[in-house]
Amino acid sequence: MTDSSHISILRRMAGQAIGTPAVSPLTTSRAVRLALVKAASDAGGLVLRVASTADDVGRLDDLLGGLDPGLMLVGLDRRGALAGFVAVDMQLRAAMVEVQTTGRLLDHPADDRPATGTDKALCDPLLVAFLQALPPAVMTTAYDGWVDDVSVGDRLADSRLAGLLLDDGDYRVLRMNVELGAGDRLGEVMLVLPVQAESDAPDTPAPVLDWGTAFSAVVQDSAAMLTARLHRFKMPLGQAQALQVGQVVALPGCTVNSVRLIAADGSFVAQAKLGQLAGHRAVRIELPPGMDMDELVSGSVALPDMALDMAPDMASDISDDMTGDMTGDMSLQFDESDQPDDHDMAGLLEGA
Repeated sequence: MTDSSHISILRRMAGQAIGTPAVSPLTTSRAVRLALVKAASDAGGLVLRVASTADDVGRLDDLLGGLDPGLMLVGLDRRGALAGFVAVDMQLRAAMVEVQTTGRLLDHPADDRPATGTDKALCDPLLVAFLQALPPAVMTTAYDGWVDDVSVGDRLADSRLAGLLLDDGDYRVLRMNVELGAGDRLGEVMLVLPVQAESDAPDTPAPVLDWGTAFSAVVQDSAAMLTARLHRFKMPLGQAQALQVGQVVALPGCTVNSVRLIAADGSFVAQAKLGQLAGHRAVRIELPPGMDMDELVSGSVALPDMALDMAPDMASDISDDMTGDMTGDMSLQFDESDQPDDHDMAGLLEGA
């Protein structure tokens, strides 16, 4: 082999290496085109070519106001709720009807007519196949995640109904103009879904709260139950069962200042004075009068419907409404109007 032959071979090899086209990356537009072409072929054997694609973002009202009345609107559901819609023009839906009913595409464009339920049923295979092919096709593109978990829903009567059912906000619109058959007929399909939230947006840092302050606020707002205890004493069960309406039970050593407020755990909270307010039994928080309460025996009589009010401006009202001479020993009288039921009697005789 001569030197010229070697040079010729090397030149051919170099020319082939230089002339080999590089593999172009998959763009969003190319991914959408491939998905629609494959869906049309698989769904009904329809041959089409995507002539152009357009992407736009806008408010829902502006989008619906610019729609052609001749478009067939089909709802798109996501997790059981209406999320968007797909719009199919007259020529594309007529082409799907023709290839599925006659087996071929007619040579002349279809006449305009309103969309029907039959049109929607015959276009469903194309829409279902397109929505299934689109998510994997647009993976790693700008549309990644935008059409996930979307399924074909019911037909929408018009754009006004779509505006009533869809949530207001920003929507992404994908428009695709297609050439049907040999290219003599043109069609259009639009995919409308809400703008996908930015997943890489920085999270807003949570506000720094002082734990002690937050804990104190929660505790201060918690409900607290106090029991107003006038007296504790023991009574035989037989005597308690023999109590009658109108009978007087002596409370030795008890005065209006004998009320003690007891917490839920049984601990002493405050001393109070017995009185009335607006027709209800009431107690007023005050300093203990002395040590004379130490002589009280165990047992208790709980007063129902007691109201606890610690407001300073109500102290005079309680004092003015107190009735009767209650400075000496007190007694408990069973009146028919205040007759307790079985549940109240258990509270009155908790020391029995």
